Amino acid sequence: MITVKEFADVLEGDNILLVGGTQNINKEIAYLTSMELTEKTSRMKEKGFVMTTFHAFKDVDQIISHLEWMQEIGISAIGFHTAALKTIPREVIDYSNTHSFPLFEIPQEVPYYSIHEKYNQLVNKKENEQASKLHRLNEKLMEIVLLEKDLNSIVKVIGEYINNVVCVLDPYFDLIAYWKTKEQTRDEIKHLINLIINQHKENVLKVRFTNRETNISVKVDSSPDQNFKVAPLFSKMNFLGYLIICQNGTADKFSEEVIKNGIRALSIAAYNKNTLLHYQKSKDIEMLESIFQGESYDKSLSDFYMDLKKVRCIFQVQSSSLGTIQSKLQMLSESLIENETNSRLWIYNRKIVGVIDSILDRERVATLLTDYPGIRIGVSAIDEVNHISKIKAMYDQSSMGLLHGHIHDAQLVFWDEMGIEKIAYNLQSHHLFQNFDEELLGPLIAYDLEKNASLTETLYTYLKHFFNLQKSSSELFVHPNTVKYRLQKITELMQVDIQNPSHYSMLMMAFSIYRIKQKADQFQ
Repeated sequence: MITVKEFADVLEGDNILLVGGTQNINKEIAYLTSMELTEKTSRMKEKGFVMTTFHAFKDVDQIISHLEWMQEIGISAIGFHTAALKTIPREVIDYSNTHSFPLFEIPQEVPYYSIHEKYNQLVNKKENEQASKLHRLNEKLMEIVLLEKDLNSIVKVIGEYINNVVCVLDPYFDLIAYWKTKEQTRDEIKHLINLIINQHKENVLKVRFTNRETNISVKVDSSPDQNFKVAPLFSKMNFLGYLIICQNGTADKFSEEVIKNGIRALSIAAYNKNTLLHYQKSKDIEMLESIFQGESYDKSLSDFYMDLKKVRCIFQVQSSSLGTIQSKLQMLSESLIENETNSRLWIYNRKIVGVIDSILDRERVATLLTDYPGIRIGVSAIDEVNHISKIKAMYDQSSMGLLHGHIHDAQLVFWDEMGIEKIAYNLQSHHLFQNFDEELLGPLIAYDLEKNASLTETLYTYLKHFFNLQKSSSELFVHPNTVKYRLQKITELMQVDIQNPSHYSMLMMAFSIYRIKQKADQFQ
């Protein structure tokens, strides 16, 4: 960009002086032209430096009128050539100063072409300087990548050149690097990103899936709309994140080249970081799987790249369609993982396992299950990890949640919300209690098989409703007297006082184990 001041400094050497309108010398001069006729043509464009002798104008009033029109259409400066009028009229200079309209006096012996040459030389000089600056800037970007500095170092180079907001978001819209002006705060930048995602989430996601840049206009509170460029960061088919740049007042035509080089540098740096992160994740997952299998208790929390002390729960997801489990993994990672750097989500034993540092929001998960009815989720206790053994316990709890969901036909089960089944699921694997259900319920089960009766179901329903005859008969679709008769038969066969609290607990435990055996074989 050539300013009036820069051109004035060059012209001063040929005694072409700025004689008026010096208050407005930072305006851009985009082109030079000459004008001798009095017509007000639409061919005249803004940001021009217009050279004229005004010889076709009949008086000063007509000249002033023409100056008003040229200033109105955005002309940057006037070059008054004194070939016709030997001196510039005082009224013209006064107008120039009053209206801050830069006015140059061109001596009569200076031809227009020499001024064109001066302008072209200045343009070439500026472009060479910009090209050199661009080359140095590109070298700096590559140096940052080679030295493996963080993404903020690259973003700073871009931001300082275009002098506007530059942000990098990860694939989950988390802010990972940014540059701002001194007047802005971090909270304002985060607020801006929230506005962008809230107003243009679909457009931003389209950038990812089409691998194409897009431009968006964002309404920022009561301020005028701001324009942003959103560009994808890709490397070797891996999506790494988004580059978001405010384009209001972007400096010059070289800015696009700076942004292009910046995207390349960010993609390389993000890929390098992503490769390291992928290695760290793989190592963490390998150790977590060995813990799930009951091994590696000799490991300590510090052996992991992720901060296990921040882990709050483990969940498992089982899909009715194994063929779509990979797509569901992507869906869950975008919907449930708040901080990917300190969480792990992967496929293990044909299930999705999540070890995360946040608490699953029940409402959000419930909405998710409405959209994806073919999955079940088991969630461990919400706890703090102070020892490796806690990881194993939380994994087993999420497994029990899945089993419970399978048995009771529930899509979402939290360990903390389960009842006596917590004990039953683990008790039945102990050798002393493998036949616990048969020991207590055996007579009823045998009678039902022989007589095609429903004593086992009747007892469970009666206990489930805490000895409420009316509710039990309603669920069983029989008369209350029928339930009474069956209960008498149950008492005869079992010789157990079901009203005894201790016996009640044992019977409910037995029923839990019995139901596990009925459905566990189908559970994987």
